[in-house]
Amino acid sequence: MDSRPFITTHLRVKGMHCASCVSHVERSLQRVPGVRQAVVNLATESASVEHDPGQADAPRLVQAVRDAGYDAEAESEQDEEGDPHHARGEEAAEARAWRWRLWVGGVLAVIVAVLGMTWHSPASAWVQLILATPVQVMLGWPFYRGAFRALRRFRADMDTLVALGTSVAFGYSAVVTFLGGEQVYFDTAVVILALIGLGKWMEARARGSAAAAIRDLMHLQPQQATVLRDGREMVVPVSQVRVGDRVLVRPGQRVPVDGRIVEGRSTLDQSMVTGESVPAEVGPGDRVYAGTVNQTGSFRFEATATGQAMLLSQIVAMVKRAQASKARVQRIVDQVAGVFVPVVIVIALLSLLGWGLLAGQWVDGMIALVAVLIVACPCALGLATPTAIMVGTGLGARQGILIKDAAALERAGRLTDVLLDKTGTLTQGRPGVTEVAALDGQLDQAQLLRLAAAVESHSEHPLGRAIVEHAQERGLELPAIHDFESITAGGVRARVNGQAVAVGRPGTLQEAGVALDETFLARCRVLESQARTVVAVAVDGRPAGLIALADQVRDEARQAVAALHQLGLRTTLLSGDNRTTAQAVAQQLGIEQVMAPVLPTHKQEQVRLLQQEGRVVAMVGDGINDAPALAAADIGIAMGAGTDIAMEAGHVVLVGSNLMNLPRAIRLSRATMRRIRYGLFWAFIYNVVLIPIAAAGWLHPMLAAGAMAFSSVSVVLNALYLRRAWKP
Repeated sequence: MDSRPFITTHLRVKGMHCASCVSHVERSLQRVPGVRQAVVNLATESASVEHDPGQADAPRLVQAVRDAGYDAEAESEQDEEGDPHHARGEEAAEARAWRWRLWVGGVLAVIVAVLGMTWHSPASAWVQLILATPVQVMLGWPFYRGAFRALRRFRADMDTLVALGTSVAFGYSAVVTFLGGEQVYFDTAVVILALIGLGKWMEARARGSAAAAIRDLMHLQPQQATVLRDGREMVVPVSQVRVGDRVLVRPGQRVPVDGRIVEGRSTLDQSMVTGESVPAEVGPGDRVYAGTVNQTGSFRFEATATGQAMLLSQIVAMVKRAQASKARVQRIVDQVAGVFVPVVIVIALLSLLGWGLLAGQWVDGMIALVAVLIVACPCALGLATPTAIMVGTGLGARQGILIKDAAALERAGRLTDVLLDKTGTLTQGRPGVTEVAALDGQLDQAQLLRLAAAVESHSEHPLGRAIVEHAQERGLELPAIHDFESITAGGVRARVNGQAVAVGRPGTLQEAGVALDETFLARCRVLESQARTVVAVAVDGRPAGLIALADQVRDEARQAVAALHQLGLRTTLLSGDNRTTAQAVAQQLGIEQVMAPVLPTHKQEQVRLLQQEGRVVAMVGDGINDAPALAAADIGIAMGAGTDIAMEAGHVVLVGSNLMNLPRAIRLSRATMRRIRYGLFWAFIYNVVLIPIAAAGWLHPMLAAGAMAFSSVSVVLNALYLRRAWKP
């Protein structure tokens, strides 16, 4: 048995534009001896190749990609962590190029189309030739280049269809024009190029957006770290931090690498790991993760993981793998095109030869050949998907639903499960006061809240801010305080109107000398079992009462969950919080399935496990910690009020925080996918029915162009019907 280790080499691949390109590159790489697996990612224009280094190396893999007709280069670790603005610029360049071509070519195409419909004369043909030629060059060149590349390797794809169909229409029309005729089809050629060019522009924009998620994740890690070596503080690049180094983190700084605290206490925003809005209080022995934000105190920790071993790096890797997905509908279209084009060419040539050799009618044969090629032109095929997507995304945008790709649309109709993150998705994502209890009989609720809020007004802790906001909402005036100080391990105290007031976690106040009886502690335990965070208030050393806080469930959450159930979907709450809290929220909203506590890596595993059972899964989340699961799910749905990274990793973004847009998004996706299927059906059926008629000589090229135009109109009308079919 071969025990040699396999390694993974990452390549940058340029020149891919569709799923068939991806399959060509993958097949070429997999033919290289020693390659075990090749995964090509169209969104990031990259390939990950797992191979035996003794048989295959980076130069050989690069050559395999080039042999397939595409450009490639090996990525180094420095390349992957390079300037994100430069990477964005490269990705935006293709979109800008298509936009420029569409502006110029589109205007000329409209003029040619109008002339073709309103002015029929030899002079009109010459004017159309002059205007159509630059359109053919500007918009047609990318397709000609792709078709030539495919022809050199004896392949056929969508580029071949576009180049062949438009060239025949343009070439035939040019010959007719030079012969003094007026029956030309320049409008057919240029309109096809303009409409399919629009789809290419949309694809280029989508690729740049998908790649941004990975770059933003990578740049959460700071570039420098303060390490302690030989008794001195040294600022070094993060790449030079070694396992075992002692690292210093000050307030406001991000943790540079994974580690374990050895000295100091602080409050750490770990939302990128846990998704929880309440910062965690950390001290000696607690783990910290790269990219998390230190809020209050300074601490030192020992580095336990650097580079690719860090949790943040693992999240990046998971998002990369999850984004390497292929849209089934587009793949089917490309596969059909690969067979369809040679079949059409054979039918067209047989028509020419049949009429010429058997009937001696070479002119009729030429007309039949042109009719076959024109009626087989892929205008409707090119329109079916992008037109429905444009209508669907436009409708969604008006409702605050942003749909980012067709892959999510095609899977929405088969959804069986919806996994819902808790914090920031089902809840507000920030703590709020739920109960104020005065327990000593000397203060009422308002007086207790007023004293606690006065002390917390000088605190930056999120719980303290929530108490102050609650007091302000109740219209309470806060008195002046003196001698404010922070209590070690979580709490604050000060003098208010001559009274010593302390506010903090019950355990913190006990350590500070406040005696809490069993009745008081039992009340705290009851509230904690109800997913509440309890803050105790002491006045002059005696327990005066407590304040309960919790992340508030969104007002519309129960209605949204009920709507998902009406759609026949199974809902599951997936949270990094403790199980007691997660179950309390699930019970409140009517969600039966609960998975908690779950870390980011485990969230993606839960998605994969359900998919292995044959379930079609949607993941709904808002935090960085949800990004891997969002990308891995069949449909990733990100809350627009969450992090940019979650929105980039998701396939659908719900702008704002209205959860009712979740069932609306699923209904819209299903309706849009139905329109795409209907459009593709009609696009194919026209070709299947009319190609034999054209080959038999019963379809004049003019009628062929009209039939093709009608097929395009029917596809557009089918997509526009979505405006009536979908009800928000």
